[in-house]
Amino acid sequence: MTPATDNMSSADERRAALLGETGWRARMPPLLGPTQVPLAAPLVMLAIIAVGMVLAAPNFFAVGNLRAIALDASLIMLLGIGMTAVITARGIDLSIGAILTLSSVAFAAALKDFGLPLWVSVLVGLTVGALCGLFNGLLITRLRMPDFIVTLSSELVFRGLALVYAGGGVFFGFPEVITFLGRGRVIGVPMPLIIALTLVVVAHCIFAYHRIGMRLHAVGGNPTAAKRLGISVTGYRVGVYVFMGIIAAIGGIILTGRLDAVVASGAVTILLNTVAAVIVGGTHLFGGRGSIIGTLLGAWLLATITNAVVMLGFEAFWQHVAAGAVILITIALYSRRNTRAEE
Repeated sequence: MTPATDNMSSADERRAALLGETGWRARMPPLLGPTQVPLAAPLVMLAIIAVGMVLAAPNFFAVGNLRAIALDASLIMLLGIGMTAVITARGIDLSIGAILTLSSVAFAAALKDFGLPLWVSVLVGLTVGALCGLFNGLLITRLRMPDFIVTLSSELVFRGLALVYAGGGVFFGFPEVITFLGRGRVIGVPMPLIIALTLVVVAHCIFAYHRIGMRLHAVGGNPTAAKRLGISVTGYRVGVYVFMGIIAAIGGIILTGRLDAVVASGAVTILLNTVAAVIVGGTHLFGGRGSIIGTLLGAWLLATITNAVVMLGFEAFWQHVAAGAVILITIALYSRRNTRAEE
């Protein structure tokens, strides 16, 4: 076999691996996936906080407090799944809080104002979330508008629509099925955590091992090369925004069940917490590398920090200071690691 033939063969093998055309068992990497996302930083920080809280507040590990942390982490974890996909594909979505709110208002309006069956109302909420994501994705890809500007603007549009319809009012009193999704427990485990962890497992398997995940990393890492390999870069970029919209709608329904209410002016800070969890979890801000497991750890870290600040008796404002410090420390560690790798 000639060197030229060898080169063609190796190139074909690389293309097949990238496009997911080989057997999944042959490609299956270690448990955490092939993305080589560093997970040491959030793990070490969680360990440090755990040791510190053992000494400072032993009741931090009481079942009730751990359940509260799980509830806080579950929503960030859930939204982080969609945001991880968006950022890995070299995008950003600043409108997730508004999509969550608008889809919740649409769900509540369908159920209470129009008297639609529960399953139809849920479908309306999910559809609104998907359409919001499609709106963002098409503007970004078809009109070649910056994703930062598009999603920042659509945040105002979507939130404005929710406020216009709700008129500053509050929807409350939802069916038991919905409140169970937000407040219920199975063998003592909160339902939001069960839903979030289930979706994390499914998303991780797709993200790390399936051809969709491989192609998504290729789109974010080098769009030009991905296009030459036959990957629909535009399709994947639109797809992640639609996926983000659906995930935000699911989060909105779960939050509705937890609060037993829909407030059109709510979910203002959820964006920063979600992006922070994704970045702290090791997903590269400029695309091409991401981890669902890392996002899970980031969500738990942020929820743990918030709870620890309260348990230690500090004012609530210190939560933002602590979370911001953790983000800066984590990014500094990743930057130093990347610098060493380049050297």
